[in-house]
Amino acid sequence: MRSPYPILFITSNLGGGGAERALVNIINHLDRTRFQPHLALFQKEGIFLEALAPDVPVYEIQPTDYGLLHRNGMRIWGIRQLCKRLRPAVVMSVQWQVNIVTLLADTLLNLGCPVVVNEQVALKRGSQSIWQRRLFWPLARMTYKRAAKVITSSNGIASELRKALSLPRSKFQVIYNPIAIDDVRKRSLLSSISLPAEHPRLVAAGRLTRQKNYPLLLHAIKRVIKEKPVHLYILGEGPERPSIEKLIQALDLKAFVDLLGFQSNPFVYMKQADIFVLSSDFEGFGNVIVEAMALGVPVIATNCPYGPAEILADGRYGVLVPVRHEEALAEAILSLLRSPDTRRKLGAKARKRAKDFSIEQVIPLYEQLFSELILG
Repeated sequence: MRSPYPILFITSNLGGGGAERALVNIINHLDRTRFQPHLALFQKEGIFLEALAPDVPVYEIQPTDYGLLHRNGMRIWGIRQLCKRLRPAVVMSVQWQVNIVTLLADTLLNLGCPVVVNEQVALKRGSQSIWQRRLFWPLARMTYKRAAKVITSSNGIASELRKALSLPRSKFQVIYNPIAIDDVRKRSLLSSISLPAEHPRLVAAGRLTRQKNYPLLLHAIKRVIKEKPVHLYILGEGPERPSIEKLIQALDLKAFVDLLGFQSNPFVYMKQADIFVLSSDFEGFGNVIVEAMALGVPVIATNCPYGPAEILADGRYGVLVPVRHEEALAEAILSLLRSPDTRRKLGAKARKRAKDFSIEQVIPLYEQLFSELILG
């Protein structure tokens, strides 16, 4: 096999999450003289499809909805058939459900090449339902040992998985998510949208899910406005919108909070923020933290597992507060609002730190891994 080597990436879809955005960045920026990316999706859908480079073939593995066993059996068979056609040099799957299916395909049918799995979330927190706990961990212990490498987006996830699955340290490699820093900055200038500047502007971004713990942020804002009026803009859409809307009304925050929904260009809003806030209970990495930092916006984040502490270097490049601590989050916001000079200095430091997670820093790590697996 001669270069460019075909690399097959597999995930469920290209919906609007951080994992999907990171995957598109990896695919789009691989050196085409060395690698030719292909993308297989369980469902060919998602807002990031339009962001995918036009030279990337996209395959839909299982478009029809069957029962759980039949559906995943079809996916396993579809992955094997696609590998027979493409003869990839490496397969890389992303997200735990897809990783299980891909590794089962390799275990049962032998895909004929190294298989890399990429984990993006803290699994002990991200797979909490009874059926997921019962089904996932036994399957993971059985299949993950077959992976050529387990890539994680933070050291915390690597440590958690290594202990939970009893795998050797050598099986893991931490590669932070690649952020298109230059693109973030350029896109932040593409719109004339202007947020009112009557009060300090706080921005949060991420799907409206329980994981992101927007109720914590809203309760903190209720405390903040007792001392200083602010306006919070939340970017994102998701299943928790109705409960968040009810809480905004119950806390009498309608004049202080706007839910702006999913924004294809969130950077226009981020750039105008006086503070960017992340209130999550857990993360895998926290792409939005780096994106805000790239725009020179000071960040306050919960010190949740995993990602924020690694990105912010334990508080050197942003403010970390305890998870689910409403009072601490409110006080951190007020503290930064009281000191414009501190915000300015923190934003400048953050802008420099963001370069450590740039495309230029991260993509070569993937290219090196793929080359090592291909060439032995």
